[in-house]
Amino acid sequence: MKFVDYVPSAAPSLEQQRDALQKGLGRALQWALRRRLDDEPLLEACLRDQRFDMQVEGPRGDWLWRMVQAVGTTERFRVPILHALYDLSDDRGAEQLCELARCYAERGDETFRTRLYEIVEQKPCADSPWLGEKEIVAVDGEQAFLFAVGVRGRRLAGREWEWDDGSLIDLATERFGEGRVSGLLEASSDLEVNRFRESWRLDKQRRPEQQRPVADRERVAATPVEEIIRAAAGESKYSRFRVWGRYADESDLRRILPHLWAELDPKAIANLLKVFSVRALPEFDGRLIELCRHSDAEVQRRAFSALEQNAHPLIREFALTELQGGLRDGSVAALFINNYRQGDEQRILEAMAPPEDECDLHWLLLDVIKVLEKNPEADCSRLAVVGYALTPCETCRLYATRLLLNKQIAPEWLKEECRHDSVRDCRELAAKSAGSTNIG
Repeated sequence: MKFVDYVPSAAPSLEQQRDALQKGLGRALQWALRRRLDDEPLLEACLRDQRFDMQVEGPRGDWLWRMVQAVGTTERFRVPILHALYDLSDDRGAEQLCELARCYAERGDETFRTRLYEIVEQKPCADSPWLGEKEIVAVDGEQAFLFAVGVRGRRLAGREWEWDDGSLIDLATERFGEGRVSGLLEASSDLEVNRFRESWRLDKQRRPEQQRPVADRERVAATPVEEIIRAAAGESKYSRFRVWGRYADESDLRRILPHLWAELDPKAIANLLKVFSVRALPEFDGRLIELCRHSDAEVQRRAFSALEQNAHPLIREFALTELQGGLRDGSVAALFINNYRQGDEQRILEAMAPPEDECDLHWLLLDVIKVLEKNPEADCSRLAVVGYALTPCETCRLYATRLLLNKQIAPEWLKEECRHDSVRDCRELAAKSAGSTNIG
């Protein structure tokens, strides 16, 4: 792969705009502030949540709203966003749409405010019963909290208390304080609010007293080696091979190895390899490299995962050989984490052939960034910029940004762009690097 200049274009194409919006790159907001962002890709991003991993990446409603205001599309986008808010056929965009609705409601748009209350009451997305609650509380404060409590209290007449009921209390406590929340619930004479309050109290009473739990390490490590071997062959339901390997005595690990080298069944081999997925072999054995060439794909995957935990000249030799065919897979890049030598970052860059699949690209760049993090002597001035610009993952972009800023080698365009990133932590890093308290 040839290193290219990732400086944001002064006149971005629609493809470049869509790419930046999907990844959450700060250049999208920069373009909006300069009136270089088109309506079409921005509206697409507003109507459908484009985050790579919604479980770990925060919603982008406020970030998108800044662009909507910057390019002057507040009124032009109002009807399509409102229609989508009434449809909610796609759960993926519901949370973001509610955030945008809150932005409209805070401007005094009563239609959006009313729709948010309807969402809280009707709960159109079964997997997201909390939808809209945060937004109405942000708009109307305590009265909105009591409204949401009443809705949940009404439903508690026909169901048991669930974990997400407590999330409403957590939301209000963070905003108003624990004492005020308790006072609001106590002062209400509403039947549904009272039902919610009593269910909350019963839930707290049902929780057993906090006792010293048996440490996971002690409990798992106590599992006999024989049980692990039987489970690997499918003769037991035990499945915590990875955790057991993390905590096992070295003597127990040594007892696993003869079975690993002698086993013929691919499923059993893969299970035994899981034992070493976070732990180096007691003594390195080249047969682990041979398993990376196994005909079974799962065995290959587990063997690479185990191999990367080890440092040995044979592993480095194997990794360099694999690079000759092009680097498209993170499993090969990960072998350099513990087997790095000066100049490997350039070898990795030259061998990289970024895959088209978004997930494959993510795992490749994640492992490349890990190589740079584990080996501070590596020159990350190019490879970390590649990771920053190409990864679809906000978290990986944050890691790459931290590397570049901490080493004070981030290009000026990247430092400025990060001040407008969709990720708050990236904005904070950039502001700190510039000696500013304004994080945008």
